Amino acid sequence: MTLYLLAFLVITVAAFAQAISGFGFSLVAVPLLAMIVDPQPAVVAATMVSFTLNAVNAYGHRRHIDAGAARRLLLWVLAGLPLGVLALRMLPSGALVATIALVTLGCTVVVWRGWHIAPGGWTLRGAGLLSGVLTTATATNGPPLVAALQAMRLEPRAFRATLALLFASVSPVAVVGFLLAGLLSSRAVLVAAVGLPAAALGGWVGERMFARFDAGTFRRMVLGALVVSSAAALVKVGSGAL
Repeated sequence: MTLYLLAFLVITVAAFAQAISGFGFSLVAVPLLAMIVDPQPAVVAATMVSFTLNAVNAYGHRRHIDAGAARRLLLWVLAGLPLGVLALRMLPSGALVATIALVTLGCTVVVWRGWHIAPGGWTLRGAGLLSGVLTTATATNGPPLVAALQAMRLEPRAFRATLALLFASVSPVAVVGFLLAGLLSSRAVLVAAVGLPAAALGGWVGERMFARFDAGTFRRMVLGALVVSSAAALVKVGSGAL
């Protein structure tokens, strides 16, 4: 019971972060859930909850979606999913956490410096492919897409809505991959079931807070969330906690 109560609290906080910044659900949820359950069910459960959360957000904010930006990224994200499933099965948990740290730090630099990613360039495609790999390897697929969409200079509501559409589009495919790879365990399903009402609560609170922030504050929150996520992942690697 304590395990699932802790999972509820973690997912509530993660959903709040997602509602405020447009990303960050898995970056917050996965490292903390992995301290409660094993990394594999943490990744699978976070992906399942993320699908529901992002599907609701994408539908609710559908008029703000930048369809062109989503199309340029989606196929590359999907292409990376099988590689991520393989990594989740084969790599030790410490290597997965190290990947989270390195990717998040790299994307923090991209967003902080305001670098542009050409709409048709290989950098953009690489961001999509890397996001796909991370979707099924660690469930922390946000940072590459955050860097790409921030570089495209999307305004905050379009940024959030387009990210939600991308996350919601790839999550069902990822879950099928988990099922085929034998990673869809009963524990992962139970954590996901507990996480659904938690995500609803955190998202509801976050939506009401979002309206209070202007564009400048929004950008600072995105950068701050990336820095915090990087630091948390590095602490996990350094301590060998996972």
